[in-house]
Amino acid sequence: MTGPHVLLLIDASPTSLAALSSAARLARHHHCELIALFVEDQDLLASAGHPFTREISALSGESRPFDREILLTRLTQQRRQIEAVLTELNRDAPLRWHFEVVAGPVFESIHAAAQAADWVVMGKAGWSADHGAQLGSVARRLLETGGNRLLLWQSETGGNARPEPPHHPARTRQPRRALLPGGRPSPVAERLTPVVGLLATQRAAETVVQTAHALAVATDRPCHLFLLSSVDPATLPSLVAWRQLGEPPLVLEIVESGTTEADSPPDPSLFRTLQQSSVSALVVADDAAEALGLPLADLITAIHAPVIRVPLSGR
Repeated sequence: MTGPHVLLLIDASPTSLAALSSAARLARHHHCELIALFVEDQDLLASAGHPFTREISALSGESRPFDREILLTRLTQQRRQIEAVLTELNRDAPLRWHFEVVAGPVFESIHAAAQAADWVVMGKAGWSADHGAQLGSVARRLLETGGNRLLLWQSETGGNARPEPPHHPARTRQPRRALLPGGRPSPVAERLTPVVGLLATQRAAETVVQTAHALAVATDRPCHLFLLSSVDPATLPSLVAWRQLGEPPLVLEIVESGTTEADSPPDPSLFRTLQQSSVSALVVADDAAEALGLPLADLITAIHAPVIRVPLSGR
């Protein structure tokens, strides 16, 4: 895999297929190729056919023999389904795409392919995740080991109760200041849910702005950026240029904590705001979870929307 490209990690799960349209928009926006990668799990293939292995239906709970031929037929059907969906993409707009099938250990195959990608796109939980899981094991490991811009897609079939934020002592937060381009009233249309970005530290702020801008342009949506008070917006070239241009529509909100104690626990109200807001996608860097007092994987699990993770190193 060479040249600029968006890597889509795809299987036949509804979440994975739903992520395809966003991956295609990103590839078109960046004028690069979309590579859809389908990994046939060699461990799963090796275990099929043994007399002591069984498969259990997630719906009925019934157990049946784990037949290798049936498994191979399913994989063939999944590949054909994915190819058919990819072919349909060209009907909306021209797109360079390539479908690649590899056999091997799932995470190792994905991690190797991800190293050269500009973006990595996948569902939060694939077909092999536990029933009801909000974040699959492969997605969690990529968060922990990857250095890519990672778009984790959340399907809208939810219905799971949103977890409560971690408990912290009650805290007062000062009023937040909304800064709009040119001092004009906000042009953000209520009918469109915005791309939301969290700028937690100066170190990753510029990369978060660039990523949020690219996603807002690619999806034709407004953007709402939350800045912790430690981040100076005047030092971010991409943000300065964006506010001067005024497009896509942008709301910039500076969040000021009600305390200045360095060792005090993070304010949980911002986490609640992010969790409860209607957003099309959330852009965060690796440092955002620390600012909110959560492990990154737990933060992404708790947000019921697609999440774009930006590594601190930037890509």
